[in-house]
Amino acid sequence: MNTDVVKGGVRPDGRSERWRAHREVRRREFVQAAMTAIRQRGPRIGLDDVCAVAGVSKPVVYRHFKDKDDLFRAVLESAAEDVFLPRLAEAFELDSAEDRAVVASAVRAYVATVREHRDLYRFAFAHNGLGDGGDFVGGVESAVAQALVALLATRRGEPADDDEHVAYAVVGLVQLATHRWLDRPTIPEEQLVELLTSLAWEGLSPRVG
Repeated sequence: MNTDVVKGGVRPDGRSERWRAHREVRRREFVQAAMTAIRQRGPRIGLDDVCAVAGVSKPVVYRHFKDKDDLFRAVLESAAEDVFLPRLAEAFELDSAEDRAVVASAVRAYVATVREHRDLYRFAFAHNGLGDGGDFVGGVESAVAQALVALLATRRGEPADDDEHVAYAVVGLVQLATHRWLDRPTIPEEQLVELLTSLAWEGLSPRVG
């Protein structure tokens, strides 16, 4: 008797489901191995570095990813979803805080995340074209900008036509200045945060007051 055949259709093959689940687990393990390699060896890693950390050969990796770019694309997705965006989203959830405090919280979260994960950040820039839509950095910037647009509309009670342009201007300001500071940290981190908060607030305060 074929146990995969049931009345009214075909029962899902349990082996196929288990294999899919196994592949997902293995893919996540290789992504984590790549992130470990980035932390240990810097942003210019290759597949050999990932294999060394994971303790496998390249053919094993190729069972779960089409090629190196496919693996690195998965690393970028994990970097966005698990590292960069959650911390920034949390910074925007200070509903009871004053508006400037929310801006300061978001700036501080961005600067701290980039500083703590600088090699992953640099890896993301080096492989930017592999990201969602071929622009990992742009995707993260867009998510942050849209959160800022929502904040502006919520605080003011209604959206404005140019909110998106203002939000992107603020995000670009913070991103570029932080990028430069990462290479040349000539001022303390908290001083940078206060500087960027002040500059951003100068542009935002007339819109939420």
